[in-house]
Amino acid sequence: MEISVFAIQKGKDEYENEINEYIKMSKKFANLRNLTIFNDKIAKAQSLGKNEALKSYDESYAPFVKGYCIGLDERGEMMDSLEFAKLLKDKSQISFFVGGAFGFSSEFKQKMDKLVSFSRLTLAHKIAKLVLFEQIFRGLCINANHPYHK
Repeated sequence: MEISVFAIQKGKDEYENEINEYIKMSKKFANLRNLTIFNDKIAKAQSLGKNEALKSYDESYAPFVKGYCIGLDERGEMMDSLEFAKLLKDKSQISFFVGGAFGFSSEFKQKMDKLVSFSRLTLAHKIAKLVLFEQIFRGLCINANHPYHK
């Protein structure tokens, strides 16, 4: 199983060590990757406004919309860890997308197989990504009947 997490994010992950630990622990279940995207085009678009930023996000993410695609969105479906684990089950390629500073365009959301929310609160990228990597590991453990999930 191949699981990729894409985030439009300027700078380094503040929780890089913790995320890398979840990636390492997940290796026995799946190949888990953490990919950040940020370039001059996104930076310029974000300074111009929401519409330009959303368009730049769509263009930057377009090559990676493959497999079963899940967008993290505050208006997405809230679920518990068992339901989240079912999303991971029996799929060979999963792509998670974390929105940029302005979220996702409605067109991009329509390309997703599922929109998921961890909270009705808007979370900082660094927090959302850490929660996502932990939940992916937890879901993989649930599906493998590993005792991590209690």
